[in-house]
Amino acid sequence: MIDWITGGEVYDVAQGAYRRRDIEIREGRIAALTDDAKPGPDDRVVDVVGAYLLPGLIDCHVHIALPTDVADPANPWRDSLPGAIAIHAAQAARRTLMGGITTARDVGGWDYHEIAVRNAINAALIEGPRLFCAGRLLSITTATAQYYPGMYETADGPEQVRYAARKQLAQGADLIKVMATGAMTSSQYEDARAIQYTLEEIEAAVAVASENYKHVAAHAHALDGIRNAALAGCRSVEHGSFGDAETYALMAEKGTYLVPTCCVVSAMLADDEVSAKVPPHIHKRYVDFDDAHLQNVALAKRHGVTIAMGTDAGTPGNHHGDNAQELVAMVKGAGLSPFEAVTAATINAASLLGQEDNLGSLDVGKWADVVGFAADPLKDINVIRNVHLVIKGGMEARNDLTG
Repeated sequence: MIDWITGGEVYDVAQGAYRRRDIEIREGRIAALTDDAKPGPDDRVVDVVGAYLLPGLIDCHVHIALPTDVADPANPWRDSLPGAIAIHAAQAARRTLMGGITTARDVGGWDYHEIAVRNAINAALIEGPRLFCAGRLLSITTATAQYYPGMYETADGPEQVRYAARKQLAQGADLIKVMATGAMTSSQYEDARAIQYTLEEIEAAVAVASENYKHVAAHAHALDGIRNAALAGCRSVEHGSFGDAETYALMAEKGTYLVPTCCVVSAMLADDEVSAKVPPHIHKRYVDFDDAHLQNVALAKRHGVTIAMGTDAGTPGNHHGDNAQELVAMVKGAGLSPFEAVTAATINAASLLGQEDNLGSLDVGKWADVVGFAADPLKDINVIRNVHLVIKGGMEARNDLTG
């Protein structure tokens, strides 16, 4: 356990500025920020003079149980041996942490292996980010359930939705995920521009979640699906690709967060081997709809929607551990400023998770989750992918700054 981090340029998410500060850590939380560190004789000090320190980044949309090097998403674990999925998820979680993500929200696991990994991380048996897990996601009867037999919980009608939501909570889920619309990484018989769950079905999931002090994340590309998610009281809309000004204004009014997953297409295209083997109907959807998606993220921002960072890590080529590429895509693709992208990955994401008192900024009393860089990512957003220091809860996971 670290007691002091000294010499760094500490980022204030509220001010959007750095100040040279020393961070005192006690029992995993930030105890003080000072200009004049006074460590005790037995204190462990990590000196990172000249480094730029941000709060631990938060990814609000991952699938750690999905293998990203498999181009065809149709039942990727079909021929796997027992234990393979859990081992993969544990390795993916560790890579995610090493990439600067100290907290992540898994919005669709695989037969609850990700919840077992979450529990192992919490028990300090393995390394990984703090995980908030949805268990299986809730979906209407669809051909895509055959793509993801360990991820989808099919339920039709409000009563079945209530039962399915309660089942996820009984397995230890921290939230509920619903499919308000079709998906892109899906069967050729499914259309991302069409709604799936009705307003009444989504409301049933929200009611169960609210009764249990949880929230609902809604996968929604289609315009009417986005609107239904906001009206039903979902905490977040995932993707939000085909919204319009009126619908984004509704999201802002309702306080519905947007988790835009801007990097899905650029991540796939950056991996030549995976991209060449992605099923043609999925590849075409990705490429055809990417520009509209990114333009609509900018539109949502202009209408006051709060944006939280999420990668969709787990889709083809969207590799666990390179999650910070989402901030680059938010800036270069959707037109956010580096300040806005970092805000989305820190205090906005913490607020979405209901963890603003514990995470999202380097303030006294919060968990000592710190990521460090040799250069300033606010000046060059590409730097955000070159993490040199990762500290989670005062525990040093990675340090390439001091050797």
